Amino acid sequence: MQKTANVTLKTVAATAGCSIAVASTVLNGSRGNTKVSDAMRRRILELAAELGYHPNFASQSLKTRRSMTLGIYVQPKSWRSLSNDYEMAIFRGVEQAARDRNYDLLVLNISSRNLPDICAEKIAESRIDGVILIHSDSNADWVDRLLEVSTNIVAIDQPVPQRTLSRVIFDNRAAVELAVRTLRESGHRRIGFIADCVNRDQSDSQIRLETFRACQAAGTVDPDPALVFDRARCVPPPSVEEHYCQITGEKALRYLMALPEPPTAVIAYNSLVGVSVLHEARRMRLEIPRDLSVLGIDCCEFIDLVDPVLTVIDHVLPEMGRAGTEMLIDLIERKAAAPVVRSFSPLLRTGQTVAPPRKPGSEAARAEADGIKGALSVSGDGD
Repeated sequence: MQKTANVTLKTVAATAGCSIAVASTVLNGSRGNTKVSDAMRRRILELAAELGYHPNFASQSLKTRRSMTLGIYVQPKSWRSLSNDYEMAIFRGVEQAARDRNYDLLVLNISSRNLPDICAEKIAESRIDGVILIHSDSNADWVDRLLEVSTNIVAIDQPVPQRTLSRVIFDNRAAVELAVRTLRESGHRRIGFIADCVNRDQSDSQIRLETFRACQAAGTVDPDPALVFDRARCVPPPSVEEHYCQITGEKALRYLMALPEPPTAVIAYNSLVGVSVLHEARRMRLEIPRDLSVLGIDCCEFIDLVDPVLTVIDHVLPEMGRAGTEMLIDLIERKAAAPVVRSFSPLLRTGQTVAPPRKPGSEAARAEADGIKGALSVSGDGD
């Protein structure tokens, strides 16, 4: 059968020998009491494909009062953009879920300059049915204003509750605990922690630091406070406009390895800092993991581009993006009521940077420590 232009529902119904109501039930998912046999359903679907029938989107939107479009908003700030690995990992999950549920996506700030008010405007204009927030600040006033317009808002990777905001969250405490447990099972107890050294409101980073300190207080790891490299020890601290992950990793490793008793393993609060540690270790002639085990939290594409491959606690960002999108669509279609919260657990991705520690009393280990300290005294702080 040859495809023709402007094929209507009436055309399909007449060709199939059924009523328009029956054809609409099959092709448009119309709700009602119309019953359709399996044979007729197959016939209608086959004929619609042969004729080239497509549902009228404008007509469907008037009936459902939905645009079938979701907005995506990334709060404009330094190092926040859909071009970054973190946001793109979430976006991949968002895109897949939207496609599976027959929704389109509208990126509201691809230039990273649009104000958050654009989200409310697009909802008010019925251009979008809801908004996915990626990397929004905790308790931001503009989110409260947006929630006054609609509760069809989902924030992905947002650890802090906010009014009727639906959220997909990551269990940061479990991530640090899994990192500690992984190193402990490899025989490490003197473990260093590299914290976020940028002065900003980053709740997940703070939770990770607090959890490690709780592990120290509980005696799960060596309680020596010198094993924590944080903003107070990072002098001068980097600014958010700089490559702060790289700077933090470099300074942290030099500091930790210069301690009278260096750690046998370190946990980096994110994987980019972990990658920076690996690069600095190479410059310091440290062999990873023979001389030092390194474990990062979060997963990014960069870990596969370094040698050895970094062992990480995965943030499962694509899965969180997919879950957040499904959550938003359920809110739009009134299959759920705000606020909805879903938490994701961490996942260990074994690389090549964790191994049992060398015996501290061995002659080789003592010679190694003396060599490291000598190299540090020659290189200085490297700034």
